[in-house]
Amino acid sequence: MSYSGVKLSLLLFVGLFTSYSFAEEEIAAGDRAVQVEMLAAGYGALNYPAPEPGSYKLPAFGNAKDAKVLNVHGEYVNYHDLFKGKYTFLSFIYTSCTDVNGCPLSSLVFNRIQNEGAKIPEVLDKLQLINMSFDPKIDTPERLLAISGEAHGMHQMPDGSMMLDSQMDHSAHEGHDMATTKKDEIKLSYLTADSVESLLPIISDYDQTIQNQVNEDGSQSENFSHILRVYLIDPELKIRNIYSVSFLHPDILLNDVMTLMIEDGIMEAKEGVSLVDHSTKDMGIRLGASDSKEGYDTDQYETNSRSITARKGIKSDLIRVVKTPPLGLPKIPVPNDNPITIEKIELGKKLFFDRRLSLNDTFSCAMCHMAEQGYTSNELEKAVGFEGRSNRRNAPTLYNTAYLERLFLDGRETSLENQVWHPLVAENKMAMTSIGQAIEKIRGIPDYKGLFEAAFNGQQAGLMTIGQAIASYERVLVSGNSPFDRWYYAKEDDAISKEAKRGFDLFTGKANCVACHSVGEKTALFTDNKLHNTGLGFIVAMGKDPETERMLIAPGIYVDVKSSLKKTYGKAPQGDTGYYEVTQNPDDRWKYRTSSLRNIALTAPYMHDGSMQDLESVISYYNEGGFLDNGSGFPNVTQSPIIKPLGLSEVESSDLLAFLNTLTGDNIEEIISDAFATPVGDTNYDH
Repeated sequence: MSYSGVKLSLLLFVGLFTSYSFAEEEIAAGDRAVQVEMLAAGYGALNYPAPEPGSYKLPAFGNAKDAKVLNVHGEYVNYHDLFKGKYTFLSFIYTSCTDVNGCPLSSLVFNRIQNEGAKIPEVLDKLQLINMSFDPKIDTPERLLAISGEAHGMHQMPDGSMMLDSQMDHSAHEGHDMATTKKDEIKLSYLTADSVESLLPIISDYDQTIQNQVNEDGSQSENFSHILRVYLIDPELKIRNIYSVSFLHPDILLNDVMTLMIEDGIMEAKEGVSLVDHSTKDMGIRLGASDSKEGYDTDQYETNSRSITARKGIKSDLIRVVKTPPLGLPKIPVPNDNPITIEKIELGKKLFFDRRLSLNDTFSCAMCHMAEQGYTSNELEKAVGFEGRSNRRNAPTLYNTAYLERLFLDGRETSLENQVWHPLVAENKMAMTSIGQAIEKIRGIPDYKGLFEAAFNGQQAGLMTIGQAIASYERVLVSGNSPFDRWYYAKEDDAISKEAKRGFDLFTGKANCVACHSVGEKTALFTDNKLHNTGLGFIVAMGKDPETERMLIAPGIYVDVKSSLKKTYGKAPQGDTGYYEVTQNPDDRWKYRTSSLRNIALTAPYMHDGSMQDLESVISYYNEGGFLDNGSGFPNVTQSPIIKPLGLSEVESSDLLAFLNTLTGDNIEEIISDAFATPVGDTNYDH
């Protein structure tokens, strides 16, 4: 069936699939047109070119779980036996579904894959399509047999539409071949469970959320509410992609399965198509500071800098993590009033790197949250903002902030959209004097003309749209599929070292790090999204200053400086009582948000004040158990009871460090490359 055909015929297909006739209701032509426009992308042509097969990778999400189910002949079969050696698209449906963007969409997309994929010999030979019903009460093997291609059930009409056997006048086509699965079509199978009880663990294993709908009289309906998901499973039983309604399109699915076949050597990519390499090799950049200070604490240090103007980047498809979160991470929470679009991401990224958003056109968000430095600032304990004004706290990383329930280290903000405005108007950050001034300035910059209107349905730059744009970019800075994820969730035993495995045992056992840095059965955020007093804020505020502090003043040269002398220079440090400043509740003194440990190896220095330069120092601090008093008898009454001496040996501390180093995501270089492909907005840049 041609994608350019009239969309109304697609609605007819949906109605027939669900045994629902649009003729049962009188629908005016104008109303019908409105319904057509609300159809999911899978009903028509893509409005953007799908990436070429072989130009990208699909990392494994984990293993496809096994299940014992019934085929259309009432025979018990196992998922793994069906999946092994084949590329499989698995969809969960129920045949009485009446939601046009639900199960009927999946069936139509499968129908098109059957026809289009059959034109590619390798796909015809190696791909199979499976519809698994989650309504065993109605969808018995007999019913599924009646609507499957193995029975006299569904027929393709001359105009390309489909019709059920029960809805046809057979006298008009005597001798017609009634089977739908032709020899040159990809195999489509239907499966069901023998009971609701046997279905439930399958639903759980595949993260399906299904609820019976309720009729107006309060009785239980035969219809279900569920989120449509289709799974791509490779011949080795690994889940390689998960598709929601927005991305369920035959072009995307076919390109994905061909990408896997190219990876496995079954077919070759088109001439001129190659895997896009997002590594930082030969791009004039490195992970960490461009002016590397590695070895600066020795007299053997040699300057090792890279020109900021020499760095290069490749624009990336960041939005894909919305439909397909990396292994180890859950679906990205997206506010209902700010759905993510490519236009918003690109606009937000432009704003993020634009120095003109500061009072004197010199400072951008990206100058505290540097892409190559873990979206933080590796070189400074505390970020330095507008005109060299110091901040009170360490700049937190922006990786995976989409999952945080509280923002800023003191937890004072609740959404990325709202968070955006604090640094814009803070006098020690970007120093705009008011929200109104910032809006007016952005509206007056010529190269933003039309961008907000295009991204926000005609709305111009304003309080809401500026926050929503930058938040949309920050929300897709998601990184997972780390070596840990591949070991723990994908069961790749050699993904991490034996030392790291011992470290994980300590992390979840003796060291009890998991009490705050949580790890789930299917995903791990490595944060409990709570706030805790670990003792550090308390001792900084209430402890006695040392008489001297050792300072590195040149490569390999240290001096001991009197603390009293140091205080005579510069501005006195501001006090910091953490979450207490938000709530004014004494029980919240020196509480700070639990940071995620994902990509922790990239985000030094550590702790809320950036006082620990490496992970060894962090492990040592927690091994000592915080501070229950200030050394002069003043108690730290709000220190978390979780914080206590751990008794780790040197070997155990080393193993724990090895584990923490396995938490770096596999797309870090790609995200950096995308950032470097973005022009830096300033008054000297020719836009």
